[in-house]
Amino acid sequence: MNSIGKNIILLLSVLFFWSLSTQAIAQKVISTDSTQKVVVKKDSSTTQLETTVFYSAIDSTILDAENQVVNLYGGAKVKYGQISLEADYIRLDWAKNEVFAKGTYDSTSKKEIGLPLFMQGSDKYDSREIRYNFKSKKAIIKEIVTQQGEGFIQGSNVKKDEEENMYIRNAIYTTCNLSHPHFNIRARKIKVVGRKEIISGPFNFELNDIPLPIGLPFGFFPYSQPKEAGKSGILFPTYGEEPNGRGFYLRDGGYYWAASENIGIRFTSQIYSKGGWGLGANSQYNKKYRYSGNFNLAYNRNSNGAEFSPTYRTDFALQWSHSPRARGNSSFSASVNLVSNSYNQFNTFNSQQYMSNTVSSAIQYAKNFGQNIRTGISFRVNQNTTTRILDAGTDFNFGMNQFQPFKKKKSIGDRFIDQFRIGLDFSGSVSLNNQVSDLYTRYEFDVYPRSSNDLRGTIQKPYVPKSIDDLPPGVLPVNLNTLPTLLEKAQTKFTYSIPLSLPNIKINRYINLTPGISWGGNMYTRSYKYTYMKSDSTVRIDTIGGLPKFSQQIAFSASMNTRLYGTLNIKKGRLEGIRHTMAPSISVSYTPDYSDPTYGFFQDVRINNRKFINADGVEQIGDIRRISTFDPKITSYGGASGAISFGLQNTLEAKIKSKSDTATKQSEKISILDNFGINGSYNLLAKEYPLSNLGFNAASRVKKFDINFGGSLDPYLYVEDQFFPQVGRRTPDLMIKLGEGLARLQSFNFSIGKRFAPKGSDKPKQSSFGSTAQLNQINRNLEDYVDWNIPWTLSFSYQYSMFKTGLATPQVISGMTFQGDLSLSEKWKLSVNSGYDFKFKGLTYTTLSVHRDLHCWEMNFNWTPIASPFYGRASNYSFDLRVKSSLLQDLKISRRRSFYDKGGF
Repeated sequence: MNSIGKNIILLLSVLFFWSLSTQAIAQKVISTDSTQKVVVKKDSSTTQLETTVFYSAIDSTILDAENQVVNLYGGAKVKYGQISLEADYIRLDWAKNEVFAKGTYDSTSKKEIGLPLFMQGSDKYDSREIRYNFKSKKAIIKEIVTQQGEGFIQGSNVKKDEEENMYIRNAIYTTCNLSHPHFNIRARKIKVVGRKEIISGPFNFELNDIPLPIGLPFGFFPYSQPKEAGKSGILFPTYGEEPNGRGFYLRDGGYYWAASENIGIRFTSQIYSKGGWGLGANSQYNKKYRYSGNFNLAYNRNSNGAEFSPTYRTDFALQWSHSPRARGNSSFSASVNLVSNSYNQFNTFNSQQYMSNTVSSAIQYAKNFGQNIRTGISFRVNQNTTTRILDAGTDFNFGMNQFQPFKKKKSIGDRFIDQFRIGLDFSGSVSLNNQVSDLYTRYEFDVYPRSSNDLRGTIQKPYVPKSIDDLPPGVLPVNLNTLPTLLEKAQTKFTYSIPLSLPNIKINRYINLTPGISWGGNMYTRSYKYTYMKSDSTVRIDTIGGLPKFSQQIAFSASMNTRLYGTLNIKKGRLEGIRHTMAPSISVSYTPDYSDPTYGFFQDVRINNRKFINADGVEQIGDIRRISTFDPKITSYGGASGAISFGLQNTLEAKIKSKSDTATKQSEKISILDNFGINGSYNLLAKEYPLSNLGFNAASRVKKFDINFGGSLDPYLYVEDQFFPQVGRRTPDLMIKLGEGLARLQSFNFSIGKRFAPKGSDKPKQSSFGSTAQLNQINRNLEDYVDWNIPWTLSFSYQYSMFKTGLATPQVISGMTFQGDLSLSEKWKLSVNSGYDFKFKGLTYTTLSVHRDLHCWEMNFNWTPIASPFYGRASNYSFDLRVKSSLLQDLKISRRRSFYDKGGF
């Protein structure tokens, strides 16, 4: 055979074997026993795919090149842009731009494994089979389970279009996250419109697979994705009856407006069958890292429900709370609470607000300039709904922090003169009060006119109104007619102080001596003139306007302190020793007698007709009191003040040997007495009453019992006097000199408390669900949170306080409060909060609550059987069985009865 024939035969052989190899490659097994990842990018001119398709499989990947099909077995994964698919079997069909996935049957477990999980962005879809087209972005899904917002949707057959809408047949909708939910809404057709809402055809409600005769012709369920502003919508009202009052009602219905991500507003209303109605607006707002707050406005027009000649009452309330975050050199905060006098009594649904008779509001703004200048302004309104006394005004301040005027800028150390410091504090206030006179005086003297001489020298009882519109004597209503009078009697006051700090002096290295000078004063726009009325033994008070009046004073002081230690070594058992620490301090101050009438700051006023022998041995008619020219409530016994103030603080600690020899520390310190202090002062220049009351206080923790007590002692003798029948008259004689004891106990307070809980309950709480800030908040306020992992807790506190003036009967407050909770099981929690008032011999504010966790449902029962032994019963209870999800918050069973159902307005 010639060379040409050999070459032809060789060429045919190569072509034959090449064709066999291509057929083998068309169905080649790429991998069989390891995870591999193959990236295939098709030409966009033929497949029109927008991006790269990544696929892999753990078991095997079989490529059919002729039909352009890839079969993935075992742990198959496909990723295309934001779309990912996982299943035990996946088929990629390049010719159809399609992917198909399903699970496989496991003969060992006799169930399907590796069912498809389809993910698109943050959405997840569990299904039995899924077919998805890359080009049209449409999908056909069988037996889907997906979460949309707070709800879960299950369906037998699903179509998904390119606009992310889903059309589901034989579907159920629920907020229970179990594969077999406790409850659901069943409908033949449900449409999920993008990421906005869920719409269903006719549906009915099922509870534990039991169809209930509850349904509607259609359903609409809006939902919000994370980080969205929320949804606006209608608020369904609550209904009920106040049987003896306003009748049947619809309350808290209206509209919620999601204005933005930072603010939402609830517009609500209420209506009663006997003629009452009301409107309200409530808003919460929050700016991350800047501020947060809430605003509430309510207006109610109430009727007493009388069939003939009904009476109406108008009530309003304005609450605003604004909390800034620390930022820059300025801050603004607000706590506004303005209500009509009868609002809490007839409109609030909260027991504590119902019993409260004081309302306070304040708006504050502060700004610092550099490191030394500080300014601030505030507006305040204090209101007592029982006495109807309103005190409103504004306060402002300007200050300059103390600085060292003699210190050089580049000086490294402090010279003696460098320690000299000077500062400035200036403040002012404008006060308006509707208590223009006080017929039943709270002063030390009786004010003209007075209804009866029999009331002289007695302690007046608190004012109790006879009706809701009753005003006590001397209190004007606040309206446009009385506003000129209130403004005329408004008081403006300015206060300034210039603190001077002199250099600190060391004595024997252990004693610190600090001298100081303070210069301050006040300016008033109104003063008073006092005239004794001999006819009925009262004092007449006349208001004087005109030019501003000034009062000022300069005071000198010097303080000295040190610290002493004493140790007692004891070798008995584990006790090794006891250490006693004392911190004595003493200070001297001098203030001239600015109460001398020659300065014009005080006036000597006769206050009664009592006859007695004075300190000079002369018979005197009538006690003389020095009363402030600018405030009738301020009295002075006169004399310059050269006072010595003293104090002594003590702590007691024990050193205990560790129980274990392998402990890290061989011994530990235990506090026996955290603090025990005594303080008082002695006026070196006063002619009468030079020694002040002696105050004492102590705190200790014994076996985790927190113990605190304190009080004050009056060293002067009281004697009986016909002009002061209850209190007696205070004499300038010290009790210890007359053999009557050291001092008279004027006030005393004592408290003891402890929290009982299982071992380890006080450890810091840890969780993978909460943020660091949330965990820190919980650990700082353990008493305010319920830990389901702790089976029980119990805490109690006993408080006793006594106050006594002279010979008067002591006023005693004695009561105990306790609170606890008990986990009857993992899902049951019982809580109680109550107390006992030993003076009124009755239970104090008492609440009982039961919580039951029903997985996707929850049950709460709250009962307040008693509000207070003083205010009487204010019983109320509430029972709620509701779905946990806020999306279906109106799917509930509620029953409640409150103290406001008692009738009336």
